[in-house]
Order: sequence, then C-alpha cells, then structure tokens
Amino acid sequence: MSVETDPAQHAAPDGLISRSHLGIEPFALYRPDSLADAASMIAAGAWAHAGGIDVAQRLRNGEAAPALVPLCKPGRNSPSGLEVLDEISLRDGVLFIGAAVTHARIETDRLVRTVRPDLADAWRTIGNARIRSTGTLGGNLMAFDSGYDAAPILAAAGAELIFMEPDGSERRCAVADRPHDRLLVGCEVPLAGHVVYERSLKPVASVAVGDNHIAIGCAYREVEVLPNGAADAAAASALLGALPDPTDDVFASTAYRRRVIDVLVSRCLELHAAGAMNDGGLGSDGAYPPDASRREAVASTGHPPESLSDDSEPQRIGGDARQPRRPGLCAEMPPQTAKLRKEGVTATFRDVTYPRGLSVDIELRLNGEPFSASTPASEMLVDTIGSRAGLGGTRVGCDQAVCGACTVLVDGEPTASCSTFAWQSDGRDVLTIESGHMAAAGGLSAGPAAALPEVQRAFAEFSAFQCGYCTPGLILTASALLARHRDPDRTTICDWLDSNVCRCTGYLMVIEAVEAASAALRSPSSPMQDGAP
Repeated sequence: MSVETDPAQHAAPDGLISRSHLGIEPFALYRPDSLADAASMIAAGAWAHAGGIDVAQRLRNGEAAPALVPLCKPGRNSPSGLEVLDEISLRDGVLFIGAAVTHARIETDRLVRTVRPDLADAWRTIGNARIRSTGTLGGNLMAFDSGYDAAPILAAAGAELIFMEPDGSERRCAVADRPHDRLLVGCEVPLAGHVVYERSLKPVASVAVGDNHIAIGCAYREVEVLPNGAADAAAASALLGALPDPTDDVFASTAYRRRVIDVLVSRCLELHAAGAMNDGGLGSDGAYPPDASRREAVASTGHPPESLSDDSEPQRIGGDARQPRRPGLCAEMPPQTAKLRKEGVTATFRDVTYPRGLSVDIELRLNGEPFSASTPASEMLVDTIGSRAGLGGTRVGCDQAVCGACTVLVDGEPTASCSTFAWQSDGRDVLTIESGHMAAAGGLSAGPAAALPEVQRAFAEFSAFQCGYCTPGLILTASALLARHRDPDRTTICDWLDSNVCRCTGYLMVIEAVEAASAALRSPSSPMQDGAP
C-alpha cells in the first residue's frame, strides 16, 4: 500500500466543527513489528504517534494524516521490537532516554534523579501533570513547536539525538539539527554537567544554560544554541548581541523578547554559578545534588545506590542499566521492509493493520469492569466513554487537552480523553468519575479509585465546586495525586491542579478539599493505609 501525502487533504473538511475532534479525517493505523518497519513508514510520510496530544491537535486543525504509526505501548496489541523506545539506562558514560519515555517518568525516574537531577528538575516545568503523564520526549521534540521545552533543555545539556534511517542504520545529530521525517530512537545525555532552565509565560522566551551551551527557545522558529555556556559566561553573554532578531508577533515584540532573553540568561547564569536548583523532587522531596561521587558510584555499579530509594515515588528504571553501550542502537535491527517513495520508489508496507476507515476492536477495563467496543481509528476516548459506555461524567471543554474537563485516569495517570484515541486505551484500566460509586461500595479498593470517594466527600464538605462542569476532572486528578503521595504539600497540590481550569471557585476551596482528603486518607481506618505508596 502506498502512503499518499496530498497537500490538498490538509484543508479543513467542509461542514464540520473547526478545531474539534469530531472533524478529524479518517486515517490508516499501522502497527510496526520492528524499529526498521516504523522508520520506513515514517520516512515514507506516515506520522509517528507517541503520546499523541500534538498529533490529535494537528488532526483537529484540519491536517490529514495518511497513516499513524504507534510507538508507545497501548496494551495487548502493543508493538513488539520497539522496547528501546521505552528505555532509560546507562550506556558507557551517558544517560540514554528513549523517545517514547513520558515526561512524568523523566521527572520521577530514580536513575535520572541520581545521575542528572537537573534534568528531572527542569522536566517538572513541562506542561502540567496531565500532559507530563501522557506526553513523551520524542513527541515534544518532533512536534517542532518553538514553545516546547525539551529542545532547549537537551541542547544546553549537550545531548545527542539518535535517529534510525529506513535501511536500519543510525544517524546521530545535535538537537538543533534534527530531521523532520525520521524515527527518533532516543537521546544520550552526558553524565557530567548541569543545566538550569527558566522560562517566561509561553510563548515569549525560554532559556537553558548548561556548562558548555546556552539554548534559547520560544523566541525563534527553532531553538538557538550558543557555543558557550556557564563555563565561559563572559563569552556567552557577548554572543547574545549577535543573535538574530527574535520573532515579532501578537504575543510579544522583538524588543520585548530580546529583553526577556537577556534577563533569563543573566538569571540562569547566576543560578548555575551558585549551583542552585529548584525543588528536584515532588512535593517536599529535595533534589539529589549533582554529586560527582554519586555519579561515579552509579557509573561503576550500573544502578543508583539503595540509599536513594524513595517509597513515595514509583521506582521505575527501564531496561538493564548495567548493560554496556551497544556499538549502535540501530545496528541489530532487521533490514527495511519498505521502500521510500520520497526517493522515487513507491512505499510498500508489509502489514496494514487497520486501513483507512476500518474499525479497531478494543478491550479494556472501564471502572473495574470489562468493556469492549469496535471503534473507528479516529474516535477519541471521550466519545467511547460517553456514547458507547453511556457515562456522562466525562466532559468536553476546550477540546485541546488544556482545560482538564475531559480528564480520566488511564492506568492511574491523568489523561486528556479528548486527545486520546480510543485504541490507545486497549488492554488498559480506565477510571471515570463514575468509579467513585463502585469504590464507595467496596468494588474498587486500590490506587486512585480507593482515594476517589474521600476526595468526593471533601469536595462536598468544602463546597469545592459551583457549576460542576470541571469538577469530575479535578476530583480524578486529585485522586491520582493522593494515590501517589501520602501527604502532598500545598505546592505539590497546586502543581497537579494546575492542569485543570476552573472559572468558578478560585481554587482555594479545591485546595483545602484536597488537603482534607489527604488527612482523611492517612487515618488508620482508611483503605489507603493497606499497600499505600
């Protein structure tokens, strides 16, 4: 089958709601069985689908995808042969992070927090709790959105990106030189070094200062990287004057952006010189300092010291951290199974799992009960929940994964159901606000579902709602937070609730309700005390 990329298809279809998921054009869905398959499909014009939020936004805006290639693990039909994309490991003196690793995992992963705590700290600023739980390193980088954070952070850290060519060979490049039509496998970050990241309100300017590079985002179409960093602050400051003029648009003028860049660079250089960091953990947890002795210990043993264990965090280290770095991540992969139409040859794919317009069979657990459906590949989870399962508590608000009204919990993580395709939930556990009734009756007794009834009671007691439209999303987000953290401080609560927009309450009553629910869940009689994280 050929992948067509007719530019005329990118126009928004007539008669459909603008910028709505209801207007998404049908597309084919390919499930690759190796990295080489995925690389060939992407080089031929298919779209890589990792977290999928940016893909959903492009489709809402009228672009037509010839095909999507899922790179994450959606469940029982997860692609095989792509495990390296979900890996975090040490390889010959560098930290490898796979392209399908989520932002939340980079933020909390014990290995990252041990060898490069500055990265974990910087990653906490990306999006919000819901975006971080779904969005991925690769999706952030390959969206080529000048306002996104991963590019300047990694550029300042001196990271090297690893791409796979359609023939299975490997291409390495700097962040600023990444290609548009190749499969990103992951990145390698040196263990030595420290990055400080600051940003203004998006999309004006962002600045990351590393030992040897300064990277500037938001203000240009692509990240601008200066060859000098904190190690030569005087030379770096001098180079700022040689930068091209920043963008002049409705968000900010060129002069304002240049002033903001100067201020942020100066601030980051001061912080870097002082060795200062923001809170590196979650809530009251302190950051692990970038101690050379700890890095040496990790490099020699292949894993973080047990003394760094933190029971309040998921202890996840993907892959085998003790394995030596392979000569090439792509060297072992099978040869390509597709030819590149872009180089004059028609692209043919070995397996078209779901051609354009064909329904996808999904099976999941919805509020603790088995649920199955046959849905179009373009159907969003919010419609499956509402129209097929008949549950009305999940609402569509902004329809752009911003407001949080559509929040559900997928495997315990806050997820924007308006920007998550139904097939992404295949084989997974999905909780909606209706699960609170089952939990209160004893049907669900673990994780966020166990916290949900107490959060609902606290919201009612503190009148933490008015119109109620956003309330289900707020309650589910708070339940996910309290399932992960026994006693979150107010900063952590605000950080998580920042992902949900409420125009009525002013948030104070919501915050107080979450604090009260936290206290109730820590009582001896709470079900959360048995096996609580």
